[in-house]
Amino acid sequence: MNQNDTGPLPFKKEPKYKDPFIEAIAKNPRPLSMVLIGIIGMPLILLFTGPDRAETSEQPSTFENSAQPIERVTPAPLENSIDSPADPSITPEFDPSNASSNVQGPLPFYEDSVAQLPSPVLETPMVTPERPSIALIIDDIGYNAALGEQAIALPGAVTYAVLPHTPHGEELAEFANQQGKEVMLHAPMSNLANMPLGPGALTAELSKEVFLATLNDDIDAIPHLRGVNNHMGSALTEMALPMQWVMEVLKARDLYFVDSYTTAKSVAGKIAKEQEIPTATRNVFLDNVQSHDDIDREFKKLLKLAREKGTAVGIGHPYKETLIYLEQALPLLEEEGIELITASQMIQLQHDATTAW
Repeated sequence: MNQNDTGPLPFKKEPKYKDPFIEAIAKNPRPLSMVLIGIIGMPLILLFTGPDRAETSEQPSTFENSAQPIERVTPAPLENSIDSPADPSITPEFDPSNASSNVQGPLPFYEDSVAQLPSPVLETPMVTPERPSIALIIDDIGYNAALGEQAIALPGAVTYAVLPHTPHGEELAEFANQQGKEVMLHAPMSNLANMPLGPGALTAELSKEVFLATLNDDIDAIPHLRGVNNHMGSALTEMALPMQWVMEVLKARDLYFVDSYTTAKSVAGKIAKEQEIPTATRNVFLDNVQSHDDIDREFKKLLKLAREKGTAVGIGHPYKETLIYLEQALPLLEEEGIELITASQMIQLQHDATTAW
């Protein structure tokens, strides 16, 4: 204190709280308020936004050790027949007592062992070849080398649809050609489920110039092509204009088209015929469910349809379950009186039996 100060000492107020931490909070409560808001607000944020964030984070992805996803959509209208319901939206229940689950192994293909389920059929012409014929297409070749090679090693005239710009697509197409197998382009097309398409995708958002360039680039990426079918495509194959662009390219490249028929509203086959593109339509998917019993049931459905109509087109995928089943089943087709032919042979066979184009 200055010695010249002779007045009383300045008054020093006693602190309200003896604890300096509490005293500091009392003077400035804002930090404590922010902490309390955070503690209370965080559970509320997680409560209201957690499930949405979890749903959006689970995006399908492509892995080299798995086949490409297939569209889980109702693939086609049903043709009314004695074993088809009048309402095509109704599927009769599967009868386990009359199903392939009670048959050991993939054969024999007895008529009475086939579940009475309707097959999706679109304008399948009645053909009377010397014996019933099926075409079998294995889609989604290109991402997995080992499964691709196993698929190509299947016995008989199996056709292989290769995805463009994939790690092993070109080499697997070369290998298939060396084995005397037929090769197609599995052209990615936009779908109603917004599933990822991978490189070379064809969508309605593309201009005509970009669309045609993309499709031509996809075709150039796969050697030894004889034709094209759609990968997914439940959205694009419903649109007339993009399908006309597709057929414009196929006509110039002298390629056929197989409609994978992933939507009942597909106009792809109709436009292909109008443009005089050789075409056929898929009748049965073998492996929407990848289990022996389900694949067995669908394969027998394919054969049943071939016996009734003369021809039928099936599509499978390079799943291990599918390949194991077909390795057993295909060698036994001959003794069952069923002929396995390529997609191009099927198209020619159906063309010869009809005046549709």
